This record gives sequence, C-alpha cells and structure tokens, in this order.
Amino acid sequence: MLNITGTALVLWLHVLAACIWIGGQVTIAILIPILRGEGQLARITGRRYQTIAWPAFGVLVVTGIINVGNTGIAWRHLLDTDPGRTLAVKLGLVAVSGLAAGVHAFLQAPRRDAAIVGRPWAAALLGSVSLLAAVLAALYGVAIANV
Repeated sequence: MLNITGTALVLWLHVLAACIWIGGQVTIAILIPILRGEGQLARITGRRYQTIAWPAFGVLVVTGIINVGNTGIAWRHLLDTDPGRTLAVKLGLVAVSGLAAGVHAFLQAPRRDAAIVGRPWAAALLGSVSLLAAVLAALYGVAIANV
C-alpha cells in the first residue's frame, strides 16, 4: 500500500476545493434560472452556495501556494520557464474567476436585491466568466501537475 504524504494530502485538498468551486458554479448556473420565479429561493440558494464556495476558494489559494513549492517552481522564475509561464496563466485565471465571482456576490447581487429589479444577464455574464476561468485554471493545473 502506498503512503499518503503531506504533498498528496495538500494536492487532494486542492482538488476537493476545486470540485466545490467549479462544481458548485455549474450547479448554481443550472438552478438559479429555474428558481428565479420562486420568490426568494434563488437568492437563498445563491447565498447558501457562497457559505461553502468562498471557504473552498480560500483553500484553493492556500493549497495552491503550497503546491507551487511542492512542484519545485520558483516564484522568481515564474516567467522564465514553461512550467512557470503555465503557472502564471493559471494564477491569472484564478484571479479572474475569484474577481468575477466576488463582483457578482458582493457588488452586483446585493444591489439587484436592494433595487428589486434584476439584470439577470449581468449575473449570468459574471458567473460565466468566473466558471470559464476556473475550468481553464483547472486545465492548466493538470498540465503543471504532469511536469
């Protein structure tokens, strides 16, 4: 039987958190349009997802930093090597995903709730950008893990 190392545990936590972040966004993207006509259910569902999504995003950031050290990629060589450049693209995508989700969760959605007039297209755009960036970041993460 193989031993479970600290490195493997950190990678597992990273993948688990990515499942929550990405899988949750896919689930929310499917559910919210259906729930919009059900009073406050869409809003409550979105807020409940945030209670697990943001901690998962935090775990992604922390374990991602640890994983960089575990891969042997030096931060000072981020743009000097193929793995470093791949990591730089991944980090940019993670930032875009978190920023788009944050703008939606903390700026756009509360304003929409307060006005009682929604712009579902804005929420859909922000959610789509966040999800696409997260999925691409995961792809680049797999590429880095295979180095």
